[in-house]
Amino acid sequence: MNFFEFKKKIEELPFFETRELRLILGHDFTSTTLVNLKNWMKKGHLTMIRRGLYALTEVKDKIDAMAFATKIYSPSYVSMEMALNFYGIIPEAVFTITSVTTRKTKKFKTPVGNFSYQKIKKEAFGGFETKKQSGISFNLALPEKALVDFFYLNKNILNGEKNQFEGYRFNEDFKFNSKKLIDFAKAFQNKKVLFLTQKFIEYYAA
Repeated sequence: MNFFEFKKKIEELPFFETRELRLILGHDFTSTTLVNLKNWMKKGHLTMIRRGLYALTEVKDKIDAMAFATKIYSPSYVSMEMALNFYGIIPEAVFTITSVTTRKTKKFKTPVGNFSYQKIKKEAFGGFETKKQSGISFNLALPEKALVDFFYLNKNILNGEKNQFEGYRFNEDFKFNSKKLIDFAKAFQNKKVLFLTQKFIEYYAA
């Protein structure tokens, strides 16, 4: 199988794992397939995102790096600073794609960007929706969940004082749902997280 034939078979998958290839190619997946992958990488046709995960080189640069996050390490969803910046809640540009997961905390440096995954308890894992970009599905926290995740993972440095919140330059025009914030905070079963969430609502509620 040449690269043109291979590309045609996977045209609906801009990036893929080796195990997925076995299903997609069926009988066409042979002992030479992995050799072909290495050769196509050398020629620049494919890029290895992480071990066992590849992307078509011509496609990867056209896709927002955030779209790769869920596939690189799952279960996970983009949250924290990355999501807050995406929604315009904080102004600073974010150069690391931050996500949360129920697995151990981990970081990846890849050809499409740097990815950081922070562990949270299973009971609090949720509050995200699935987005799609260029055929890639990925999970993105709702605005309120991204904020509460931020409180949880920074609870040791946050004190709930208004001047500290102001230091993060939260957008005062952010129209948040107070009930969602409280519900997401309660899911962590952590008094400090609930306290920080209540203080945020107190300072920023319209």
